[in-house]
Parts: sequence; structure tokens; C-alpha cells
Amino acid sequence: MGMKIAIIVRRLNVKGGTQKQALFLARTLQRHGHQVTLYSFFADRARSHADLFEGLPVVALGMYPASRNVLLDFWNEYRAARALARRIDRDTDILNPHDQVSYRVAYYFKKDIRNIPSVWMMNDMPTKTWGYWRERECGSRRPASFARRMLWSALDAWDSATAVKAQNRIVVLDNRDREWVRDAFGKDAVVVRSGLDHAQFPYHPRTGLDAGRHPIKILSVGIPFPHRRFEDILVAIRLLRERGVDTSCAIVGDYDSAHPYAKKLSAYAHAAGVAARISFTGRVPDAEFLRHYQESDIFVFPCHLQSWGLAVFEAMACGTAVIVSTTAGASEVLTDGENALLVPPKNPKAIVAAIERLIATPALYESLSRKGRTFVEQNISWERYAKDMLEVLEGAVSGRNRS
Repeated sequence: MGMKIAIIVRRLNVKGGTQKQALFLARTLQRHGHQVTLYSFFADRARSHADLFEGLPVVALGMYPASRNVLLDFWNEYRAARALARRIDRDTDILNPHDQVSYRVAYYFKKDIRNIPSVWMMNDMPTKTWGYWRERECGSRRPASFARRMLWSALDAWDSATAVKAQNRIVVLDNRDREWVRDAFGKDAVVVRSGLDHAQFPYHPRTGLDAGRHPIKILSVGIPFPHRRFEDILVAIRLLRERGVDTSCAIVGDYDSAHPYAKKLSAYAHAAGVAARISFTGRVPDAEFLRHYQESDIFVFPCHLQSWGLAVFEAMACGTAVIVSTTAGASEVLTDGENALLVPPKNPKAIVAAIERLIATPALYESLSRKGRTFVEQNISWERYAKDMLEVLEGAVSGRNRS
């Protein structure tokens, strides 16, 4: 008999990897006979992966107030978490929160309603001190005052002692996240790799690049945040053009031109004289998204301290050669020169060298295209992800640990 599963996602009103992962998991579990309901603070099917919502019940709380006050925001998030917890069906067998804030919903359900197992899919570290450290590592934040850092530490400690402690299992996407969980929370975590739909990303064969005949088309994907390090691509394009290599770049993902990081990217692109070669597409329809993968020559993923990176494997499935930062979680399962080119983080010159290597070595370029697709077919799928997640969920219900 199937389980009654509550999948909790902070936001279902954007088109990101977290949303795709949760929706595909829900659909796969549903096909295997489990009763799944999605719970979220915000839901807008049209702005997210609309086709994946079909047949899935969704319960949304609605917006909660946001402010620039860290204490007020923290309080509002917990109030909203408690309110959403009250919307979850009391007969639920297990809770499966995804990403940030949602694990607090599970905490309140367990505390106020029924103490059932909760398996937290932690796509990214949620602590404020870690977020500050990552932004500093990415060179995008000024030093915070001692008082502010102490406040963040206190809030993180309270969160860890309550909402995080209430989780029966924590699942992460890569081994580095597993180490961070152990260091921050004193808990062990299970690594389960995310998946993709092979049919949705058909293979498009590639031949060697000819930089003299047409501009090299570079693609990157992600909602612009500082850890994406898109500025490294902009610098690389400037350096390549100085070397006589004509390149263009499309960056696909929800884009808010008013965001400080987006303003920084725009200012740099104009200052470097490459604004005409850069396209921030914003959210695009699925057909256009696929066309970007298939028509681009090279996919660059320069992210620093990024968990996993689903877009890397979508590009590989389409046959696009990928260049990936060694501090992106995806790099853990890739082999340099075999199915990807791996480069050190925050290093535009290394990106330039990798692109020039692909241009100069047609056999390598074509090999990465073929072997990238083969790797994805053999190792990355939603069925595999759902199977591994189901094993963890069933283990939490029965009290067993997944080895």
C-alpha cells in the first residue's frame, strides 16, 4: 500500500532546479502508487514548470510579508511555516521538505499536529552565516559588522536546535554538502543525486568548432545570484575577443534587472564593451530553452560553492560540451577530459583556455559531446532519483537507515 507523502517546497512560482526536482519526484512517486500533495508558500503554475503540475494537488499559503529587517524576516518565515503546517493533511505518513524554510514547516507539523517522520531534501545550506561566507567568497559582499554576524549566529543556532534537529533524515546532492551538514548541524546526511528526463533533452550531434566561420555560442543557465559567477564568463568573452575569437553568450534564467547582482553584471558588460554579445533572456518557454541547449556550442557553468547543478546534465544530454567549475557539486561525478572540462573557480583565464582547447581540438569537442550524453543516460534520471529518495523515505518510516 502506498504512502501519503507531503512534499513541501518554499516557492512554486519560479522556474528553477529545486522546483523541477520536487515536481518530477512527486510525479514519479505518484506513478508508483503513492499519494502525493505539494505544499508551498507561493504557487504559480504559469511562472514555474507548468506542464509538470498536471494531476498533482497543490496547496499554497500565499505571500508572506518581507522586509529588510533580518529579525522580522526570520519571525515572518516561522509564522508562515506554522500557518502552512496547519494546511497539511493530518493523515500524512511522511513529510518531505525541499530546500530552505520548508523544513520549518515540517518542524511545526511534527510539533503541533503529529510527530511523523520528516526527510529534508537540503538543496542548499540554509544558515545565514554560511550564506554570508559564500557571498564573501564570491567577492560580492562587504564585511558585515560584528553585531550583525553575532545575530546571524544566534538565529542559526536556534534554527539548528529546533527545525533542523526535528528532521529524521537529511538528504543532500553532493559530498561537499554532506560535509557542511556534519560541520554545521552535527548530523550525517545521505547523498542522492538529482535526475533529468532524457526524452525532454534529445541528443544533438556536434562536429568540431570553426571560430573563423561563425561566433562561438556560449550558454549558461541559472537565476542570477552572486555565487553563479556569471562575471567570469563576461571577462572570458572580453579576453577571447581580444585574442580574435568572436563569441556570444546567452544566460537563461529568471532575471530581475533591479537585483544588485544583475546591475553589477550589466555595468560590467557595458564597461568591458561586450554588452552587445551578452543576452540575459530571463524566463523562456521550454521549447526555446531546449533550442538554447541544442544550438549553443559550449555550456559554461562557472558557479562557485554551488550545490549540484542540474543544468550541467541537461546540456550534456543535448550533446553540448560543458566547462564546469571544480567547486560546483556536479564536478564530483564528472571526469576532466572524458565527459567535461573542469576549471578552477573564479578564474576567467581558465575558462578561456578551456574554450580555446575545444576550438583547437575537434576530436576532443566531439568526444565530450558523445560521452557526455552517454554518461547522463547511464547515471542521471528521475527514476533513479525517485528510487533512491523512496528508499530513504521508507527507511525513515520504518526507522531504518539507508547505507
